[in-house]
Amino acid sequence: MKALALICLIVAVVACGDSTGPNVRAASVTGFAGDSQLAPTGGAFQYPLSFVTLGSNGQPIQNVHVSWTVTPVGAATFNPQTSISDANGQVTTAVTAGPTAQEIAIQANVPGVSSPVVFSALVLAPCAYARGVNVDETVNGVLSSADCNYQGQGWFYDFYALGLPTGQQSIRITMQSTAFDTWIDLFRADGPYVGFDDDVVLTQIQNSQLDIIFPGDVYLIGANSYNQGAMGGYQLKVVNRPAAMNGCREVWVASGVSVADSLTAADCADTSLTASRFDVARVILTAGTTVAIAERSGAIDPKVALYRVTGTSGTGYTRELVASNDDSAAGNSNAFLADSITVSAPYDVVFGASTAGQTGAYTFDLTAVPPASAPAPGARVLSARALPGWLQRSKH
Repeated sequence: MKALALICLIVAVVACGDSTGPNVRAASVTGFAGDSQLAPTGGAFQYPLSFVTLGSNGQPIQNVHVSWTVTPVGAATFNPQTSISDANGQVTTAVTAGPTAQEIAIQANVPGVSSPVVFSALVLAPCAYARGVNVDETVNGVLSSADCNYQGQGWFYDFYALGLPTGQQSIRITMQSTAFDTWIDLFRADGPYVGFDDDVVLTQIQNSQLDIIFPGDVYLIGANSYNQGAMGGYQLKVVNRPAAMNGCREVWVASGVSVADSLTAADCADTSLTASRFDVARVILTAGTTVAIAERSGAIDPKVALYRVTGTSGTGYTRELVASNDDSAAGNSNAFLADSITVSAPYDVVFGASTAGQTGAYTFDLTAVPPASAPAPGARVLSARALPGWLQRSKH
């Protein structure tokens, strides 16, 4: 009778599934996560691979030992190499891509399940890869020699893809580091260069802050450094901001924006420029582009001026006047200017009043039409370094 009881006990244990032994077998798997990811060569996958092991009763089962392999061999590494399902049946591993850009297949070999669980992934060259980032997300990254040496110029880049909904958006991108002097570049995903930022205050606060008002689309953030070859940890953050100007500190804009703001006594004052009290919008314009800018107000007599940014001086930028307008027509005090751009560069649009000291609400809109012969979108421009007068960063 004792022998029979022991046999029955063994049968009962096997039938229920021993969740403490080393040879636990699952009946099935479910709850897959992490498939179809992209990663740069030598870089970590953004999300771990995971799934849930189930016993014969359809409930999560613990202590299933799952081994991970990859095809081609050596195309990725795993941490851990063998995962053990937890109390919820979950199996997880972190993946680091290998040194070769290629499609790979990752297999999770589950005892008791006849076929491996297969995840697909694509490993890309660093300059072709962009990690996804969302508004209100903070990313802790590291610049290293394994990152994108963009166009072979010696600056290492991490790229981030930012998708924004349809309609006008206003965001702030910040980058901070205690290891190096930061720099942010911003591209539209289909190629065109949109903006950049070096320092919050030139030469003084050497973290980056890019404020921009632009149409919703998919954009690429290029997190990099002021100095060639700089490496180390950094923090990148994207947040929403009010759709407003910022006095002397430029706010980037793009074609198609329409902004309502006010001139106040706290705004920028500079008698060397056309307007004595003003806000500054900055925009990238390429040669052959036709730009149209309007400033309207019932509270002030608007005056708008377009300047080409020629470089830096101390804590500010140097500018060259391109065009300005006070009254768009006789009897119409609103300001309007249109100009055909001859030099590719960053441009500052100065919104002010023709009468010194005037304050009050105004609106502006800006449209930039590139030349019909412009090349098709595709390869990213090499940020500010590819624009005349900006080939070398020379703020120090």
